[in-house]
Amino acid sequence: MRTAKTLVIVLALALIAGSFSPPARADVSFSVAYSSLSPYGSWHVSGEYGRVWRPSVYRAGWNPYYDGHWEYTDLGWTWVSDYAWGGIPYHYGTWTLDPVYGWVWVPGSVWAPAWVVFCSGPDGMGWAPVPPGYSVGASISIHDVDPRRFVFVSSRDFLAPRVRSHVLPASRTKLIINKTRIINNIVMENNVVVNRGPDVQQVERATGHKVRRMPIERVPRAAPDRHVSREAIRSREALRAEPQKTDRGVRATEPVPQRTPLPSATAGKRAGRKPDAAPAKGTDGRKSKKHGQQTQQGKKKPAEGSGKTGA
Repeated sequence: MRTAKTLVIVLALALIAGSFSPPARADVSFSVAYSSLSPYGSWHVSGEYGRVWRPSVYRAGWNPYYDGHWEYTDLGWTWVSDYAWGGIPYHYGTWTLDPVYGWVWVPGSVWAPAWVVFCSGPDGMGWAPVPPGYSVGASISIHDVDPRRFVFVSSRDFLAPRVRSHVLPASRTKLIINKTRIINNIVMENNVVVNRGPDVQQVERATGHKVRRMPIERVPRAAPDRHVSREAIRSREALRAEPQKTDRGVRATEPVPQRTPLPSATAGKRAGRKPDAAPAKGTDGRKSKKHGQQTQQGKKKPAEGSGKTGA
């Protein structure tokens, strides 16, 4: 009799444990990023950052933070990309200007609403992706970020539904930066990266609009939807950094060395994704000629007329 009762208790505890099992994490491995992004661009080997990804929509004058807008969420300012592939490269890793390939994404595995620093001044508001070596809690001065990485808009246009239509000319960037202050409000809260960015009341005064806080699970393309459900995001457990990463300092990127074998990209193709997904209607999404495109075998195709072969 006692044995039967013990068995019933054990089974009950097992059922309870199963019902409260932790949800799928939103950490993105290199293999997930590779298979998800390969249909939309090309992978290259950067002399400074290892394996990096460049979208097919890249062309001269393109900036990763033109096509999208800002939403204020319960986890801070969140970038909402217009691109179908925006769930990974705008919430993991960071963007940087490579001397050979131009704008590229450097892989990372820790989620954030936006891996950017902001700046504000009398002539406008701006933001730029954090440097690849950035760690949460590290201080950044206005001189630590290349002016070419910044996007500026008039303060009244910060909440514009499409940033591209309101970007100030790059020729004015240096003049604007000299009158701005950096806003680096990236912090850890309950092991989740949060970006408080510019003060909400300041934004409301500048734009003339009330800022409404949106639950992060309602934000489109805030995480790789094929791997993390809305329910998992709502629990917040899925967005938390792994304990071993928080112990040694949470970094925006985890560079992938050239010697790392390339995963199979067939997963993204099986999902029925179309390459070169364009942003919202009205955005110029023309393809550019690819410089040194890397194939899955690790070889590079030379750019037209370059006379060079990839190493």
